Amino acid sequence: MKSLYRQFQLNIQSHRLFSGRDKVLVAISGGVDSTVLANLLFKYESQPSDHLFLAHVDHQLRPDSFKEKELIDRQFASRGLQVFHKIWPRSQHPTSGIENAARDFRYQFYEEVASRLGISTIILAQHANDQAETTLLKLIRGGDWETISAMNWSRPLNNSSDIRVVRPLLNIKKADLYAYAKSTGLEWIEDPSNQDPDYTSRNQIRQVVLPALEKINPQAIEHIADFAEQIKHLKEDQLFEMLKLWVKESAPDLPIKRSQIDQFEALLKNKQSPNGRIELADQVSLIKHHDGIQVRKENE
Repeated sequence: MKSLYRQFQLNIQSHRLFSGRDKVLVAISGGVDSTVLANLLFKYESQPSDHLFLAHVDHQLRPDSFKEKELIDRQFASRGLQVFHKIWPRSQHPTSGIENAARDFRYQFYEEVASRLGISTIILAQHANDQAETTLLKLIRGGDWETISAMNWSRPLNNSSDIRVVRPLLNIKKADLYAYAKSTGLEWIEDPSNQDPDYTSRNQIRQVVLPALEKINPQAIEHIADFAEQIKHLKEDQLFEMLKLWVKESAPDLPIKRSQIDQFEALLKNKQSPNGRIELADQVSLIKHHDGIQVRKENE
């Protein structure tokens, strides 16, 4: 059985998330997930004081939320890491939709810090339980099969940003994060709102549904997360086959690689680049321009 740190290394390397020499920004809350993530990265980065930065938001949703800053600084600023803190004042809290508003505030802060430091990778601590919870919520709320696919290991922060969000813990269970934190002497803060099954639909999944499913099969979380990953690959395969057929209408004998389709998909999603091309082979290119997309041979 692989150690958690070894699995973490393999995830970063196999999904090409970042290197140990890249400057990265970790979103940290003081909870066990992001505390373990920061500790793993401190070990992984070749020069953590130069490459590893932390960003924390105090949402002021609890009277003792100020303790998060104290704990984060005690465990990580004390090691020479630079930690950026920001308060979301209660006066700015909306009367409804507070979870989405809090997320928007956090992500805007992460983007500000990353842009200021010249960082292109923001690291989040979402894990296998989060993956399973999200999949079940999507399934329960309805929709077509394409909406149930897994969270991505890596994605752009938004459609107009060169900053990426990566999740190197997606196949690691919450129980394993707790075990690692205890074995390494880390401290963390439990948010009481996460323990209340009546607080949110996600909490009901977390506190009631998943434990019941694990009684049926202790590997339920892994299986649900694997299912979501299979759906994601099915979507990718579908796009690949569609584009391959389209290309072959113009160039029947042209070989096309999945990596080229992935590059073209990224180009299509990049709203900052209205024009661009991906070279295929034999002087054939996939072209993106303001009027649409096309396959073009250089001699045409």
